[in-house]
Amino acid sequence: MRIGILMMLLLVSSNVLAQSSEAKISALFDSYMTKYNHYLQHGVLPQTPKLYADTIMLMSSNSKPSVITHMQMDEQVQVFLSNLKAQGVSHVKWAKVFIHQLDDNIALVSNIAERYTKTGALYNKVGASYYVYLIDGQWQISAFAIHNAKNTLI
Repeated sequence: MRIGILMMLLLVSSNVLAQSSEAKISALFDSYMTKYNHYLQHGVLPQTPKLYADTIMLMSSNSKPSVITHMQMDEQVQVFLSNLKAQGVSHVKWAKVFIHQLDDNIALVSNIAERYTKTGALYNKVGASYYVYLIDGQWQISAFAIHNAKNTLI
């Protein structure tokens, strides 16, 4: 009987931890979009919260995998967002977010982002998949790939 109760408590507590982790990962991606939209509207990328691990691996169809620092990532993000803004994009939102926790400190997140013009017209959609890692109690992006929205894990 005691073993059964202990097993139930372990299952319930692990489910609560998973829900808590999922909420924290979801909050990370809400902050991600908030930072991107702040830059598109004001031309300044907020320094907090920290989204990225100290080093990040990037890859896409157009570039082979590379590892950069979080400071280099912030610089690349500003150039990227400036180019989007020059193309008429005024805001971005997540159409879908899929979170799959692989372990206590590792999760795979696959999203579809929608980019909109000032008139509210859909400019385009893009897929991105991320590995996030729990570092000092905070989930941070440690690797990601940009890809076709049709290939997102949703």
